[in-house]
Amino acid sequence: MTTVIEVFKALEPVMDPEHPISITDPQMSIVTREYIEVDGDSIHVQFKPTVPYCPMGGLIGVLIRHRLESVYPDSKVKVDLLPGSHSLEAQVNDMISNDEKYYQIIEQMKSRGMM
Repeated sequence: MTTVIEVFKALEPVMDPEHPISITDPQMSIVTREYIEVDGDSIHVQFKPTVPYCPMGGLIGVLIRHRLESVYPDSKVKVDLLPGSHSLEAQVNDMISNDEKYYQIIEQMKSRGMM
């Protein structure tokens, strides 16, 4: 069974798109261990952008989801914003959780050599 610590370590390679710093770095505190829940084969990660109007909020969530689905392909992964942490919370969460939007973003990033 996967642990919170393992999930946190799996997210270390994910960088903030605007800064060359891991989203798990204490300077950024985008993802902390407290924002991660593991229950059997379900992984839920919340994240907090550096500012409430962060233009990269959706992309950060997409990168987190993509990394976790790559590392834990047999797990059910859910990623969303820490409630109240972004001015466009509903839209950002939809971008991450809506499979059609999510896969479209992943394909765009791959076609541009960003993944």
